[in-house]
Amino acid sequence: MTARELFFGSDTLTPKQENIRQLVMYPFAGIFTALANFLSFVIIDFILKDPVMIHPFGFEYDLTLVIKQFVSWVVTIVTAHSTNRIFVFRSHGNYFLELLGFAAARLFTFATIEVLLFSLMVRWSNTFLGLDQHDVLFSIIGFDITCIYIVKIVSNIVLISVNFIMSKWIVFRAKNPSRRKGKTAEDVTD
Repeated sequence: MTARELFFGSDTLTPKQENIRQLVMYPFAGIFTALANFLSFVIIDFILKDPVMIHPFGFEYDLTLVIKQFVSWVVTIVTAHSTNRIFVFRSHGNYFLELLGFAAARLFTFATIEVLLFSLMVRWSNTFLGLDQHDVLFSIIGFDITCIYIVKIVSNIVLISVNFIMSKWIVFRAKNPSRRKGKTAEDVTD
C-alpha cells in the first residue's frame, strides 16, 4: 500500500487492506480533531474574556464556559465528521444527513460512555476497590496519576472503539458496492 493509498484510499485495495487503512487513519483524524477542539476553544476563550455569571440552584457559574465548550464541540463534530468522511471512510453520501447521523452518534456515546459509563466506573472504583477519585496511584515525571485519570483513559478507549464502530457501520456505511468489495467502478458495471 502506497502513502497515497493510505491517506486517500483506492478502489484497488482489498477489503482487508481497506480495513487496515481505516484503522490506521482513524487515530490521525482523531489527533487533527483534538487540535481543532483545543484551538477553537482557545480562540473563543480569547474572544469571550468577560465572565457572565449565573446562579442556578444557588451556585455561581460562568456561562461563558458552557458557550466555549459548546462552540468547540460543534467545531469538533464538523471537523471529525469531515476528516472521517474524507480520509477514513471515503464516503460520498449526503453530507448533511451523514453529519446529522454523526452528531447523533456522538451525542449517544457522550451520554452513554462519557457520562454514564464514566460515572459508573468512578463509583465502582470507590465501592469495590476503595479508591477515591483523587487517590494518587503512581507518578510519572512528577505528574500524579489519580484514579479518575485511569478511569478517564479506560472510558476513552471504550469511547474511541464505539465511535469507530458506529462511524463505520452506521454513519459512513458503504452504499457503493465497489467500496464494499474492493472493486473498481468499472468491475461493478461489467
